Amino acid sequence: MKALRLTLQILLPILVLLLGFLAAKKIASLGKPPTIAESTFVGPSVRVVTATATDLRIDVETQGTVEAFRAIDLAADVGGRLITVSPQLRAGGFFAAGDVLAEIDPADYELAITQQEANVARAELRVLQERAESDAATRAWQQLEGQRPADPLAIRTPQIRDAEAALNSAKSQLAQAHLNLQRTKVKAPFAGRVRSARVDTGQIVQPGQSIAEIYGIDFVEIRLPVPSADAAFLDLPMQWNDGEPRSGATVVLAGEFGGAQYQWSGNLVRTEGEIDRRTRQMNVVARVEAPYSKSKEPEADGRPSERPPLAVGMFVKATIHGRVYRDVVALPRAALRSGNEVWVLDAENRLHRRAVEVLRIEADRVLLRSGLKAGEQVNVTALETPTDGMPVRPNKADATMPTPGQGK
Repeated sequence: MKALRLTLQILLPILVLLLGFLAAKKIASLGKPPTIAESTFVGPSVRVVTATATDLRIDVETQGTVEAFRAIDLAADVGGRLITVSPQLRAGGFFAAGDVLAEIDPADYELAITQQEANVARAELRVLQERAESDAATRAWQQLEGQRPADPLAIRTPQIRDAEAALNSAKSQLAQAHLNLQRTKVKAPFAGRVRSARVDTGQIVQPGQSIAEIYGIDFVEIRLPVPSADAAFLDLPMQWNDGEPRSGATVVLAGEFGGAQYQWSGNLVRTEGEIDRRTRQMNVVARVEAPYSKSKEPEADGRPSERPPLAVGMFVKATIHGRVYRDVVALPRAALRSGNEVWVLDAENRLHRRAVEVLRIEADRVLLRSGLKAGEQVNVTALETPTDGMPVRPNKADATMPTPGQGK
């Protein structure tokens, strides 16, 4: 009994292993042999743009504050009590050149004219008397001394010159009295606007005392900082000490008033004499004619223009029209790699490194002067380890390309 049990313990595992081996062999005989498929590396998917050459005007954007070209303290040339003050002599008031803005009591100056006229009459009388006495002395000398040269003092020649000098002095004092009378009327030296007034009727002013601060309105100027790198793209009105300045570029100014945006047009008129030591920028000056005149150009819908005046102190953004460059290629900023290179796709969609000449790098695009031909495909996807000749899968539909146009 024990022998049978031992035999079964040995034979049963062997039998199970044998049956498993036969079953595995049967299954293996029924299967097909495996096939090995060949794979091809097609490369990563990249975004591409098509290079297009176009004529491009590069503009430079900057900003500044509107300032008056001329601003002065209007002062009285003579002293006295103000008897009249113009209604326009108030902050914000407009006036034309030659307008009387204030008048000082002229009574004292009219009396001074009367006194000086009397002084002139006395001086004229003295001249006539000295000349008459000189004629009499000359005849007496000739009777006594004959043809011997007369002594100038005897014939009163110095006295005549002194009397004539006194007459000229009296006449100049009379002219000064008339001038002082004219100066009792304080007139505007140019067309302008009042920034602040400091006097009113009845107030006594002293000679040279400021009565108002005024500024001209024939044109305004805007001081605009320009980076030295951007100066190459502009026709600046450069100045030399032995020549006339060149004409400047057009400037479009944009400002906000009452929640709406408005534009004004001007021109560059000069550059300032120094480069800013802190920012390394140069300052150019734009000028706008007749800033307070109402615009004659109607609105888009035909209504009269509602554009406000370009007031002094307004903050504006400026777009300076730059030079026009021929056959410029504009690409997205992501297309440019270090060393001024781009990756170009050939006809077999393989990458090739290409050196290009960069004209200008902007926030969202790069402008190329040379190095690409129109129609070439340029990669704009950042690849980790691109190699020359590496295949890629271009995706034109996903590419974003800045619209060719004016530079910013």
